[in-house]
Amino acid sequence: MTPSAGPAASSPDPGMKPNPTSGRWQTLAAVLIVAAAAFVTFSRTLGHEFVNWDDDVYVYDNPVVRSLSPQRIGWLFSHFYYYAYIPVTMLSHAIDIAVWGMNPLGHHLTNVLLHSGNAAWVLILGCSLLRIAPGFPRAAGNRSAIVMGMSFAAVLFAVHPLRAESVSWVSDRKDLLCAFFFLPGVLAYVHYSSARGTAGGRRWYLASFSLFLLAVLSKPIAVTFPVVLLLLDWLLPGGEPRMRAQSLVREKVPFLLTSLLLTILSFAMSPDGKRAYAVAHFSAFESFLFPFYSLSFSLYKTLLPLHLSPIYSRVGLGPMLAGLAVVATITGACVFYSRRRRKGMLLAWLTYLLVLVPNVAGLSSGMQPVADRYSYLSTISIFVLLGAALTSGWERGGGRRLAASAACVALVMLLAGLTASQADRWKSSASLWEYVVASSPPKPDYTEAYLNLGAAYAHQQRPVLARQIFERAVDMDSANAEASYNLGIISYAQGDRQKAVACFRRATEADSLHARAFYNLAIVSDQLGMNEQAMAAMIRAARLGYKDAQDALTSRGVSW
Repeated sequence: MTPSAGPAASSPDPGMKPNPTSGRWQTLAAVLIVAAAAFVTFSRTLGHEFVNWDDDVYVYDNPVVRSLSPQRIGWLFSHFYYYAYIPVTMLSHAIDIAVWGMNPLGHHLTNVLLHSGNAAWVLILGCSLLRIAPGFPRAAGNRSAIVMGMSFAAVLFAVHPLRAESVSWVSDRKDLLCAFFFLPGVLAYVHYSSARGTAGGRRWYLASFSLFLLAVLSKPIAVTFPVVLLLLDWLLPGGEPRMRAQSLVREKVPFLLTSLLLTILSFAMSPDGKRAYAVAHFSAFESFLFPFYSLSFSLYKTLLPLHLSPIYSRVGLGPMLAGLAVVATITGACVFYSRRRRKGMLLAWLTYLLVLVPNVAGLSSGMQPVADRYSYLSTISIFVLLGAALTSGWERGGGRRLAASAACVALVMLLAGLTASQADRWKSSASLWEYVVASSPPKPDYTEAYLNLGAAYAHQQRPVLARQIFERAVDMDSANAEASYNLGIISYAQGDRQKAVACFRRATEADSLHARAFYNLAIVSDQLGMNEQAMAAMIRAARLGYKDAQDALTSRGVSW
C-alpha cells in the first residue's frame, strides 16, 4: 500500500524526538573537557614559588590576611587596601593562608581551579547566548554544533598565552575571582530576561545582583557590569523596543548605583601619581591618542601572543595612531554589520571595550597602562564571538568539519605550548626577571625589572650578581632613587662603606622624601666618622617620620 501524501506523512517519527537528557550530558562532558584542559595546562604552576612582585604586599608579608577572625574579616570589608577596595579577593588570600599557610602550592592551586571554572563558565555562557540570541552568526538551530563550537572557543581562551600572567601570578587572584562571579552573573541575567515578572525571574535577578556584588568586590573593573547588561537587552529577543527602554534602565538602578559609588570611592583613594602614570610626559594630543593604543593592545596580543612580558615600555606616536585606526575601523565594521541584524559582533566588541575602560582610566589597582592580565575578562566576549563563528562553520561544514576540527586542535596545541613556556617564566622571582631583563632593551622603563632581579639574587644569597644588576640599573636610570638605594644596601653588605655612602647620598638627591635612604646615610656616615653629615641625615629622616631615626635622636637627647 502506498503511503498517503497528507500532513501526517511529514509528522516527526516519535523515535527521532530530541533527547534533552542526551543534550545535557553532552554539555556536561564538554564542560569537564574544557575545565580539564585549563587545569592540565596550568598544573605546572603548582610547583612555582611566590614572586617578589606584589605577592609580598598581598600574601606573604601582608598582616591583614593572617587571620580569619570576625574582627579581621570586618576590617577587610571596611577598609581599602593598597589603594583598592577588594575585600573578597583579600578574604580568598586569608582563606588560603588559613588552609595552606605560606606553602605556595595551595595558593597556586586556588588560581588554577578558579581559571578552570572560568573556562567552563565561558562555555556555558556562550552556549546560552547562542541558543537564544539572534544577533550572532547563524548558529541557533543545532545544539551539538553550538556545544562543539563554543567548546573550541572556551579551550582556546583557557590555554591562550595571555592567561599565563593571571593564572601563574598569585597576586592577580583579583582578575580570576572577578571573572568567576562576573560570568555567572551575566548568565543569571540572561535567565532573568526570559522570565521577567515571575517568581523564578525575581530569583534570577537577585542571583545576578549578588554575583555582581561579589565580582565588583573582587576587582573594581566589574563596575561595567550593568552597562554590559544593557547591551544584552539590546541583543536579546524583546530587548530593543523603545517603549521598554525606561523599564530596562530602571531595573538596573541597584547595579548602577553600586557601580557609581565604588567608582567614586576608587578614584578618591587612587594616588595622584597613579592617575598620571599613563600619560606622564605626553603632549595633549598623545594623551588623547594613548587610550586607543591601550584598548587595541589586548586584541593585538590575543591575535599575536609573542614577546609577552609583565612590563611593557611606553610607546611613541606611531603605535598610538595605529591603535586609533584599529579601534575606529573595527567599530565601524561592527556598526555596519549590526544594521544587517548581526548585532552580536557589535555586542562583543563594545563589551571588550567596556571591560577594558576601567584599566585604561586607572580604576584598576595596578599602575601599568597596558598589561597581559587586563585581557583576562575583556577578551571573553571576543572568544564567545569566535565560538559563534565556529558553530556557524560547523553547521555548514559538511566534509570540511574534519579539517576545521584538526585546525582547531593544532591551534590549541600550539597555544598550549606557548602558554607552558610563558607560565614557566613565573616559576620564581629570579626566572621571571631574568627573562624580562634578557628580552628587554636597557632603558629606564625596565628599571623595576632590574631592581626585582637584584632583590631576588640578594634573597638567594648571591650578592655579587645582585650588585652587578643594581649597578646596571643605576647606569640605566641614574635618577631612580630605589636603584641607588639598593646598590647602597648591597655595597654596605659587602663591606664597601664609601660606595654605600655615595649611593645613599645619590638616592636622597633623587628623592628628597626617601626617609630610609637618609637614615642609612646617617648610619654609614657615622661609622666613617662623618659626624656632621650623619647628624644632618638622621634629623632629616626623623622629620620625614622614620621611627628608628626618631628613636635614635631621642635616646641622644637631640630634638628634631
